[in-house]
Amino acid sequence: MKTRTAVSTRVLDLVLVGEGEDIAALTVIARQSGALVFRSAPALVSDGRQRVVLRLHLHHR
Repeated sequence: MKTRTAVSTRVLDLVLVGEGEDIAALTVIARQSGALVFRSAPALVSDGRQRVVLRLHLHHR
């Protein structure tokens, strides 16, 4: 019987501030890579840009 060691996981909260299209593209990349755990609702910043928090699981080997 072979035993497997667990892959260590780190959590990263990433704050993005920018245009909606840019944030959407980065969200798609995070989702497709399997790292995206949570995405906050967009909040408007004083200059009209959006702020979003992405919570990512980073898998290290």
